[in-house]
Amino acid sequence: MMNMRLNIEKVLSFVEKRSGRKLPRDFREIDIDEDMNILFIRFREPESVEIGEPLDTKAVAILFTDERSGEITALEVVELNTFLREIEEEHS
Repeated sequence: MMNMRLNIEKVLSFVEKRSGRKLPRDFREIDIDEDMNILFIRFREPESVEIGEPLDTKAVAILFTDERSGEITALEVVELNTFLREIEEEHS
């Protein structure tokens, strides 16, 4: 069960700091699987192959981009509770 509230803006800002890239604010899909402790955000569908780049975080977090255009297409976070704690620690 999720023991922390999910603030999408805080998540995106944190990822932007860690990746050095500006993330879109338009979403096609946001999926939170509390049982699996996973967050998935789809910003846009890739036009070509999607490439995953791991972020420098305690939890497994991957930023996906379209290989051809270089545009950010998705964000996936495994161990979401750990990721949210890391965000809160940085803001305290």
